[in-house]
Amino acid sequence: MNASAESPEMRTTPLKVFAPASIGNVSVGFDALGLALAPLDGTLLGDVVELRPGTGSDWNLDVTGPFSDKLPPDPEANIVTACCRLFAETAAERGIPVAPLDLTLDKRLPIGSGLGSSASSVVAALEGLNRWYGNPLGSRDLFRLMAEAEGRISGAVHLDNIAPCLYGGLRLCPPGGQAEYALPWPARWQTVVCWPGTELVTREARSVLPESLPRATAVQHAAQFAQFVHALYTGKTGLAAASMVDLIAEPSRRRLLAGFDDAREALLGRGALTVGISGSGPTLFAIADDSDVAAELAAWLRREYCATDRGFAHVCRVDLGGARSID
Repeated sequence: MNASAESPEMRTTPLKVFAPASIGNVSVGFDALGLALAPLDGTLLGDVVELRPGTGSDWNLDVTGPFSDKLPPDPEANIVTACCRLFAETAAERGIPVAPLDLTLDKRLPIGSGLGSSASSVVAALEGLNRWYGNPLGSRDLFRLMAEAEGRISGAVHLDNIAPCLYGGLRLCPPGGQAEYALPWPARWQTVVCWPGTELVTREARSVLPESLPRATAVQHAAQFAQFVHALYTGKTGLAAASMVDLIAEPSRRRLLAGFDDAREALLGRGALTVGISGSGPTLFAIADDSDVAAELAAWLRREYCATDRGFAHVCRVDLGGARSID
């Protein structure tokens, strides 16, 4: 009997769930846009959570992966354990008994990278738990639970990483609610992302943001955002790329990213359609509509923007699958 055929009470086969990396903000959509990423070379850019039948009376979490050393050694301080307890509490409120499991987090995304690292762990964990127990939570309830768990880390609920990580694609997530909407993404576009190997804590990156904006800036931002959405739906890719301007966060955050201004100038000179900060940074992204250009941008970033040997650059397409089980 395969895993998909097993009932929640009978399941004995391990279940692995992958949740992809994502770009929050996408420059023009501060706290409201997110894009899921899939490297063209097949790299699993995202976290994986494996679930197995429990061997004790409480949740048991092991952590592996290239970035496991950056997580707290105490499993109780790990967001995956917090997700397990939150899921069990929610299920109990509905009269659904949940027996603790053994889990392993394969931490494949660097923390403080601007690639939705915490969202990836949250989505993989809660999606896996819901599947393991026979999907007791509907999609909207599960989404709300993920948003709550992510908010405990960042200090506020932001859906621009959770939504694309769970559902895939480019997602519009109006702040202050639980709604999210799929937007089209140009098929020719390739997204180059580069994490330089350094960390920038989201709370720190948010602390430098302005408390208010001049009216002219607010009006221009709204117009740019509306123009971007219009351009996507009408297939005007050049206009869409030109609309991807960050008037809110980038002016304050760029000084936190060593070499960002030089990198943007160099990438635009090599054919990038636009360049921006991924989430709160320090990862940057560049859009290209030509494979050779994208490859050249990635090569330049590996040489010039990566600050440590742990840094990386990937040429990506949009990940349309979102969170999913893997072998």
